[in-house]
Amino acid sequence: MMCYPLDYWGQGTMVTVTSASPAAPSLFPLYPSCGTDTSQDPIALGCLAKDFLPETIDFAWSDNKNDSIANGIKKFTPILNTAGTYITTTQLSVPASKSHEIFYCTATYPTGKGTIKVPPTPPCSGESSMTIRPPARDQFLEPNKTSTIICSVKKLCSQTVTLKWLKEGVEVSSGIHTVGPVSSGPNGYTLLSELTVSETDWDNDRVYSCKVESKNFSDIRNTSKSFECGSDCSSPEIGALLIPPNFADIYIRKSAILTCRVINMQSTEGLNVIWTKEDGKELKTSIGDRKVQSNGLFSVDATTSVCADEWERGDKYTCKVAHPELIFPLKNTLTKEPVTNSHAPSVYIFPPPSEQLALREAATVTCLVKGFNPPDLFIKWLSNGEELNASKYINTEPILESSQPPLYFAYSTLNINEQEWNAGNTYTCLVGHEKLPLQVTQRTVDKSTVYLDGFVDAEEEDFYNLWTTASTFIILFLLSLFYSTTVTLIKVK
Repeated sequence: MMCYPLDYWGQGTMVTVTSASPAAPSLFPLYPSCGTDTSQDPIALGCLAKDFLPETIDFAWSDNKNDSIANGIKKFTPILNTAGTYITTTQLSVPASKSHEIFYCTATYPTGKGTIKVPPTPPCSGESSMTIRPPARDQFLEPNKTSTIICSVKKLCSQTVTLKWLKEGVEVSSGIHTVGPVSSGPNGYTLLSELTVSETDWDNDRVYSCKVESKNFSDIRNTSKSFECGSDCSSPEIGALLIPPNFADIYIRKSAILTCRVINMQSTEGLNVIWTKEDGKELKTSIGDRKVQSNGLFSVDATTSVCADEWERGDKYTCKVAHPELIFPLKNTLTKEPVTNSHAPSVYIFPPPSEQLALREAATVTCLVKGFNPPDLFIKWLSNGEELNASKYINTEPILESSQPPLYFAYSTLNINEQEWNAGNTYTCLVGHEKLPLQVTQRTVDKSTVYLDGFVDAEEEDFYNLWTTASTFIILFLLSLFYSTTVTLIKVK
């Protein structure tokens, strides 16, 4: 927002007249923007007169003792505005030593006169406020491992401000970037300052302070790691979570990816993770990038790949974690857990609803997979036999549909346009689950396989045609048998 030498303030004084023409002016006080430094000499005040007729007008200024002021006055020629009335201003320059006094502007016009009070420095709207924001933990990921503390002050009523940063009570002179004070119009001035701190100092609970002093405002704000997290600063212990492979990896890659997630680390320096087989043989272990947890600590995934057959038969694998913060290494063992009450899924495919096709905009094909356990499975879509990108469809997570026995369901929606559907393209829902006979099954639908109120997929269509042909032969055979029996009985009689 631009800062002007004079701002409007207040509602103004409307001088009432008995007729619409000529018109009396509306008077408004003009004074420096909120927070203007009154030490500047001189200070400019103003008086605005608008919407008056005729253009004849005169101004006079007086002080709070009602004494007339003759010096430092400027008058400007009235200007005709688009409404057909006039507008003009007058300006008074007063010494800074009189910034605490009240002045009066009097306008004299053919039908009377009006007076308005003009204080040299209007009060800011609202009280000044100061905040300090701790460093963002994820910024410590930068190569220099630094982050910033931010101190901001709003609604300052003076542009003359002193800001200091302190570390453990001692003033800091480097790593500071300050913007402002910047004018916010009637809201005074805004000041923003940043202090760069190191991850080591922050983790060592150094206390940082932002101290601001200005006219009518003085405050200090402190921050440190313990200030921000309180009793939660006692960091949780480092742990290792073992994540088993998912069925999609096992089926598609023919290998099992084992994940050891090390959590709650203040730092990842000195971290060492090794996967081993049951016989103690070390496996090739890949350690990923560190990630920031919601509590500000770090986690790292360490993965290894093993043969799918070995995983399926129940071999055991151990993750060993060593870290400078650990007195003894962590050792956790992962193996495939047996599943009771396992069940293969039933798969159903549904064509786009006729109501949706009638809009001629989009078409949604839905695949429902239900009644399966364990819940791990994958769903993919094919179009004319070609696998589609996963961005074209949405899969839900498995949802429990019954607890005794435990069974799950999930569904997937494929979004296509109406032209693709009417073109006769085929769409196949491919489902993988460990309890299926071949670990995978599919259902296909296209425009030609939709019948009346229902639908059939490719396999069901063959069965439907076979059953129709067989039914015809059965009926003809029964009719032939009935006819032969009837003729024989007639001959016997």
